[in-house]
Order: sequence, then structure tokens, then C-alpha cells
Amino acid sequence: MSRRIFLFGILLLTGMLIAACAPTASTTTGSATDLKGRALKVGSDTTYPPFESIDKDKNIVGFDVELVSEICKKANCKATFVTADFDALLAAVGNKTYDLSVSGWTITDERAKAVDFSIPYMPNSEVMLVRGDETRFKEPEDLKSGNYVVAVQLGTTNAITAKKLVADANKQVKEFQDFPAAVAALINKQADAVVIDTFAASSLVEDNKGKVKLSGKQFGDEYLGFVFRKGDAELRDAFNAGLKAVFKDGTWTKLCEKWWKDISPKPDCSGKGLPDFGK
Repeated sequence: MSRRIFLFGILLLTGMLIAACAPTASTTTGSATDLKGRALKVGSDTTYPPFESIDKDKNIVGFDVELVSEICKKANCKATFVTADFDALLAAVGNKTYDLSVSGWTITDERAKAVDFSIPYMPNSEVMLVRGDETRFKEPEDLKSGNYVVAVQLGTTNAITAKKLVADANKQVKEFQDFPAAVAALINKQADAVVIDTFAASSLVEDNKGKVKLSGKQFGDEYLGFVFRKGDAELRDAFNAGLKAVFKDGTWTKLCEKWWKDISPKPDCSGKGLPDFGK
């Protein structure tokens, strides 16, 4: 065999090995699956600060928005948030109106029958909001004892919780399109309490300082996750890898500290206690 033929054979073998190891849609860039610059439409109820809301310049901002942006840096994607009604979002992801939904979704077994969830990205509990001058009751369990009206957002797990806390769910639970409307009903004395996720409540209490307050203990032990179309393993796995990467490099903690800087109660911004944290 001549030297030229020998070298050609070496080059051919090397090329075959490189081709065999070339990136595909399921390989990784750094620590996250490479989505090859994929443009993603993210459906979200943007009335849920500090997770997502619309600022004075009409931009969608919040913890979730920046978290997804950081994940896309790891996973090679470009995400655009689109405002939508919360109660329609699961169906909209299923019919491909949106690629995913990020909107403070509590992970539940019932929802998991229709959609796929990411790994948890935030611990979650619930709390009761009341007017600033409320003295008739304090704890969630006290709602059973009177003819109190509880305001909630339509389609949320908070609505499910509220219906269990009162004596007559049909008469005592009022569902609104978003939580700002539920809080407005509380302030205007159309409701006596609001059941809401703890770390979303903190922002609404800050925005309505003196008019509403947290009452009683936090309750429930749940987690928030991103919502994907059932069976879209490529996108789900890319975001899971991206989440783990931003947990590991401290980005998640920085965003948590930023968006709950001046409001309380706040999450544990160390991320400890989250399943798969740093793994």
C-alpha cells in the first residue's frame, strides 16, 4: 500500500468516526440539549407577578420570563412569551398553538394526564389573603364556620383548594379570569378572602399594601413546572437539562433573589429542597 493510499485510509476512517459522533437533535451543547436555534412560542397568563406580568412599556417581564431566556442560552433556542387566558392554556399547548406554557403551573397528577411537565423549578404552597382590617377569621380552616366568600382564579389549583375549604362551594367560591381581579373583589368587599399561591401572593400584597394582608399559615406542599405537549420529549428534555444547568451555575438563585428582592414571603433562593436540584 502506498503512503498516499495509507493516508487516504486514515483520513477516511477519521471522517467516518467524526460523522458518527456529529451532533444531532438529541445531542448536547454544554449541559443542555441543542435545539438548533428553534423559535418557541410560550403561552402565559401575564397577570401573575413576579412570575410574569406586563410592565409600563408593555413588555412581558418576570422571573419565569428571564428563567426561560437563560435556559434558551443553554439549549440554543429563542423563546417569545404570548399573553393568554390561564384556563385555556393547557388545551392551547395540546393543539400546538404554543410550544409550551410557563405560567406558575402547579404540577398535578390530573394535569399530567393531558400534558407533560418539566422537573420542578419552584416549591409551591398556598396562602389566604384577606382585607387589611379583617378580624373575623384567620386560618383557612375558619372559612368553614361562616358564610364567607372566597375569590380565586379560574382553572387554578387554588380554586380546587377553596372549594374544599368552604361549606358550600357553589355559593361561596367566586372564580375570576385572573388574580388581580380576585384581589380587586376582595378589596371592594365582594369577597372575604382569596386563596392563592404563596409566592405570587407576596407581589400582590406589596402592590396593595395596607389594603390586603396574608392571613394564617401557608398550606399545601407542591411544586411548579413548565408545561409541554404530551410526548414532546425533545423539548421537555432540553428544558430539563437547561434547568439543571441554571440551578448548577447559580443563575436560578440570582433570578430568585432579583424578583423577590423587596417582597415577602419569598422562596428559598438556595433552591434546596427541589427534586433534582443540581443533578
